[in-house]
Amino acid sequence: MNQAVTPSVSKARLSLIGRLTQHPGSPVKRMLKRLKLHKLFPFLINKYFAELSFQRLWAPIFVQNKAKVIEYWKRYRCYDDIMQRVPMTDQTTVLDVGCGVSTILHFLPGKRYGIDPLADEYAKFYAYPSELNIRKGFGESIPFPDAFCDVVFSSNMLDHTTDPAKTVSEIHRVLKPDGRFVLIVEIFPSKEQRDLAHPHSLTRDDVHALLSGKFQVLFEKTSPWMLVISYVTGTNELEGEQLIAVLKKI
Repeated sequence: MNQAVTPSVSKARLSLIGRLTQHPGSPVKRMLKRLKLHKLFPFLINKYFAELSFQRLWAPIFVQNKAKVIEYWKRYRCYDDIMQRVPMTDQTTVLDVGCGVSTILHFLPGKRYGIDPLADEYAKFYAYPSELNIRKGFGESIPFPDAFCDVVFSSNMLDHTTDPAKTVSEIHRVLKPDGRFVLIVEIFPSKEQRDLAHPHSLTRDDVHALLSGKFQVLFEKTSPWMLVISYVTGTNELEGEQLIAVLKKI
């Protein structure tokens, strides 16, 4: 996300925007897709509004469906494979970059930190568990010192950033030697025009180029791309493909 001052948005406006542009399977969203107009909304409302809308809609659903969320991770995001390759204990320092509300940190051990450009806004409508240290921050400028953490997660974040290469470099910087990087990102067969909230359409080759010289691949797999809210609410709408990778800092 662009490093700008995040806007203050009324609850009514967020609710309206969320229902118009974000809710999976909504009649309005389907109509906009048919008319090829859905990509205009982020330009009209600012990508921060769209993300806040979605997270406000998603937060109460997440609170009531945490078991379904981890089930989604096991089915679509290779949770068990990740845990086999990323040893974590209560002493492990874990960072989730672009954590959102339903951060994977809820389900992990360790000293857990999360950053998100909208963290201050999320805290107004979602109470993170006290053991999670969540703060405002951008992937392009992670607010932690060199070699701070043992493990970094990036889940559906890299294509939202202004500068993916800078973000990967920052993740490399804050990881300890031999630290683990868990990357989950939507991928495309070729470049395509998306929207303001998703300024990048990364191919598998693009992702490998971003990682080259910085990380060794320990595990890599592609999986169907589905929004977690689609899985939890039962719409089960597949939207493409995602890459799941476990990487070691070199």
